Amino acid sequence: MTASLLSLLFIIVLCGHFVGLILGYKRRKTTLTLAYVNAIFVVLTFIFWVITSWSNNHYNIDIYEGLLICFEACILSSSLYSIKGFGYKTYVKIINSIGFGIHVLALMAMLYYIRLFQFDQLF
Repeated sequence: MTASLLSLLFIIVLCGHFVGLILGYKRRKTTLTLAYVNAIFVVLTFIFWVITSWSNNHYNIDIYEGLLICFEACILSSSLYSIKGFGYKTYVKIINSIGFGIHVLALMAMLYYIRLFQFDQLF
């Protein structure tokens, strides 16, 4: 996967996040829309992690990877809790908003990093 293809993928995912945010604001259901975007992003992240772990025969998890998995699981549980109908609770709104913000910031940081160092090959 080249740098330009990976940058395009990150831009598409970032645009999807912003479209979800705008649609949620227009429909006045921002919490529910952010929950759907977070849930989709976390599930895709878990799928990517499982595929790369199995293809590399990488069964040990270091502390940073474990913390990231626990964080994403917390975001997924909060998103599913919000989708189930409990999005009016304040702590669910806060966790969904923080998770959404961290996902957007991480995507922008990865995009900047890829464009800065011009990768030839990712894997």
